[in-house]
Formats: sequence, structure tokens, C-alpha cells
Amino acid sequence: MRITISIPDKLRENLKRAATNRGISVSSLVSEAVEHYLIVQRRRALGEKVLALVGKVHVSEDIYDQIDEGRRDDRT
Repeated sequence: MRITISIPDKLRENLKRAATNRGISVSSLVSEAVEHYLIVQRRRALGEKVLALVGKVHVSEDIYDQIDEGRRDDRT
């Protein structure tokens, strides 16, 4: 599927550099980034639903960072 977007020149330069450094196409890097973003958003939404179900109204603002850190620890 082809999608056309507009991004600032500086972001375009950084994107091209990052793709070159990894040895992949800009398209592949953007696909990975979008997929990662969607996964993170889905996890956050599910996390909020879980917290609502257990009655947690006030949680730390860095809860998602803490959860992600725990996930990283589990992978090693």
C-alpha cells in the first residue's frame, strides 16, 4: 500500500540517516515505527481498561514507562 505524507525537512533528513545507518529503506523504517506506535497505543489503552476495572483512579504519570521497563526486564 502506498501512502503519501508531508513531514518537516529536518525529520526527513533524520529519517533517511537512520534508515541508512540500519541498512534498510525509509519505507521499512517508517513501517516499523508506525507498527511500534500502534502497539504502544494499544497497550496503553488496554492498561487503562485494566486499571479502571480494578478501581485505580489515580496512578503515577510514569506508569507506562514503568510497565515498559518491566517488559524489557522480562525479555533479558
